[in-house]
Amino acid sequence: MLVLVLANYDESKFDVILSGTLSPASTIHTTPLLVEYARLLKPGGTVVLREATCKIGEVTNMRSPEKLRSAMKLNGFSDVTESAFVRLSDEECSRLREALSRTYSYAEDDLQNVTVVEVNAKKPSFEIGASSQLSLSFAKKAEQVPKPNPTIAAVWTISANDMQDDDVELVDTDDLLEEEDLKRPNPDSLKSGCGTTTEGKKKACKNCTCGLAEELAEEGGMGKTQAKSKPATSACGNCYLGDAFRCSSCPYLGMPAFKPGEQVKLTPRQLTGDV
Repeated sequence: MLVLVLANYDESKFDVILSGTLSPASTIHTTPLLVEYARLLKPGGTVVLREATCKIGEVTNMRSPEKLRSAMKLNGFSDVTESAFVRLSDEECSRLREALSRTYSYAEDDLQNVTVVEVNAKKPSFEIGASSQLSLSFAKKAEQVPKPNPTIAAVWTISANDMQDDDVELVDTDDLLEEEDLKRPNPDSLKSGCGTTTEGKKKACKNCTCGLAEELAEEGGMGKTQAKSKPATSACGNCYLGDAFRCSSCPYLGMPAFKPGEQVKLTPRQLTGDV
């Protein structure tokens, strides 16, 4: 990392970056280092990393292959491939453990199960911080009326020349009437079945539409009401004395006092409102 800072390379200078590919692969790709790689790569450039990894929890402060891929994605790389394990000889494994213990103060006993993985990734096809204006139109689009098909329109078009053509035959409406249609109907046939029976009683037909059925039903209802209505009787015997002696359900409530057996009659003054 220090070498890259001192070199002071321009942005988007390299097409490919190889990191940790030389034995021993003791480089730990920290976040600042991955950010610098993303700055130096051209859009669409490729980076190939090799790093010593282990299973989660085996070695303190050492990442697993999954964590390495996740770190590359979080630092702006795309198309990150699956981790490929690199086979090392016994001599290369010994040199790797020695370099890690010397550089990062790892205990050599903890590095027995360390493996080296290779991960490939690409820089997106645009510069870091690049922006582009989106052409968005919020104006309401005018509704497009479909044009009529001239072939269909011509079928339903009748011009004045067509009406004068001798080949066009027009139907006379009088020819459509028959002799029975011209006869005057008999008034007796227009009468409904409603009327009076031989006994002189009114009777409506089954499908009465002249209103006689409703009239008979109304008259029958009034007759039943009158037959059911009976003269009101007093339960307490004090109804004729006035409202002060009448109960709340008294039929004479609100009427003036009267003599027993006398018919109650209201004067014209009582029938006229005060206001």
